Amino acid sequence: MAVERVSVAGRSVHVVARTCASEAACTGCGAVSRRVHSSYRRRLADTASGGQEVLIDLQVRRFFCGNPGCGKTTFAEQVPGLTTRYGRRTGQLQAVLQAVALALGGRAGARLTGRLACAVSRSTLIRLIRAAADPADRTPLVLGVDDFALRKGHVYGTILVDIETRRPVDMLAERSAESFRAWLDARPGVEIICRDRGGCYAEGAALGAPLAIQVADRWHLWQCAARRCLTRWR
Repeated sequence: MAVERVSVAGRSVHVVARTCASEAACTGCGAVSRRVHSSYRRRLADTASGGQEVLIDLQVRRFFCGNPGCGKTTFAEQVPGLTTRYGRRTGQLQAVLQAVALALGGRAGARLTGRLACAVSRSTLIRLIRAAADPADRTPLVLGVDDFALRKGHVYGTILVDIETRRPVDMLAERSAESFRAWLDARPGVEIICRDRGGCYAEGAALGAPLAIQVADRWHLWQCAARRCLTRWR
């Protein structure tokens, strides 16, 4: 890529550039082509520089695909790390906005992007959150387990939490030793199980992860201590 001109207009930095590679790989089949079909200009937003937004006016080309078995007759070249298909932001700016969205959400994130000279709406940040890939599914080493009420006094489920990251891992539709044991059987590797003093979770942990250390969580210890004190001094 060759930069032809850089100019400053108000609070924006405009960069005029063009691609200069002699060939490009088809986005459909991967075949390399040198036959240029046409060219056009793309406008991309990039991360801020010196507190000013950066706009890139990039000239790219379309190439003919020479593979007769490919469904594409022509294709647009992409600049690795800079452009994506139909994208209006660089990959670096997209990553920054996604990090802001995941950390702050819509309204607060939109206010921060305005200060970062890359203002977007809260709806855009919400779309970035929905488009983000799910985190890698791994078995937690320290697992927290507790019940929650689906219908208080009648129906209870089980929530499982990764204690190290403090993130929910899974939810079970019932509160039973069998369901907890089945979950542990399918995900070996749990080393410590932090639970309440209920018997069903103790039994499920003993059957599903017999080598894991079982500990009582701090909240339930404090709850039991408080109840004992209130009972004694009433």
